[in-house]
Amino acid sequence: METAKETLKIHTPEHVGFRYVLAGLGTRSSAFLLDTIVRGLFILFIFLAVSLLARWLPAFDPTGILAAIPKSWFFALGVLAYGVVDLGYFLIFEALWSGQTPGKRMQNLRVIRVNGQPIGWLESSIRNILRAVDILLGFYPLGLFVMFLSSRSQRIGDYAAGTVVIVERRRNVPMDRTRLRTTSKLNLPELDVHLSTLEPKQYQVIRSFLQRRQVMNRAHRSELARLLARRLMKRWGISPSADISDETFLEEVVGIYERSRRAI
Repeated sequence: METAKETLKIHTPEHVGFRYVLAGLGTRSSAFLLDTIVRGLFILFIFLAVSLLARWLPAFDPTGILAAIPKSWFFALGVLAYGVVDLGYFLIFEALWSGQTPGKRMQNLRVIRVNGQPIGWLESSIRNILRAVDILLGFYPLGLFVMFLSSRSQRIGDYAAGTVVIVERRRNVPMDRTRLRTTSKLNLPELDVHLSTLEPKQYQVIRSFLQRRQVMNRAHRSELARLLARRLMKRWGISPSADISDETFLEEVVGIYERSRRAI
C-alpha cells in the first residue's frame, strides 16, 4: 500500500491496483454539518413526540397510572433518546449504508477500510465510539489536529478502526459494447430472486471492478472477473454459459441490481 496526501493506492493480492481520492477537511466538514442538521431534525421529532405523549397519553389511560408518572420521567426518556440518536446515527448509517451517512452521501463520501474493503459493524462502532475523544473540548479540535498531521486525513477513530474516508466518484459502469453486440443477454427468470440476496458490499466490489477494469492487466482482469462471476454462480446454483462471458454476467448483475433497487 502506498499513500500520498490526497490519494490512497491499494494493491490487492491479485496484483490489481486501485486508487482512491481521500476526502479533505472541507468536504468532511460539510458532510458533518449536513449530518448535524439531519440529526437535529431527528432529535426535534423525538422531543415533540415525547412532549405530545406526556400531554395526551394520560388522557387515554383509565387506570390513572400514566397520569401519576412524574413529568421528569418523560424528559429523561427524551434525553435517553437523544443520546441514542447522537451515537447511533453515525454508527448505524455507516454500518448499513456501507460507510455512508446522509451527509456523506450528499457529499459523495464513503468510509472504507484501509485495505479498500467495505466497513462493517465493528469498524463503524470503533470509529464512532471514539468520536467522543475527537470532539473533546469543542468542535473536533483534537480530531482536526490529528487529521492535519495524518497523511491519509485520519482522525483518532479512523486510526483505531483502520478506516479512511474517500471521495466516491459518480460514474456509470462502462460496458463493453462490442461484446454486448455479439453475445446474448442473460435469460434467467430467477435472477431477480437471486439478486435479492446480493449484499450492498458485494455489489460495491463488483461495481468497483467494472469501473476500474480498463486499467488492469489483461490476465489479472480476466482472472478477477472469473473469480467474482463464478463465486456468484456457485452461490446461486447457476451453471456457467459458453455464450456469456464472465464480465457480461457481472455487467448484467450490476445493471439489474441498480435498476431494481436504485443502488448508489
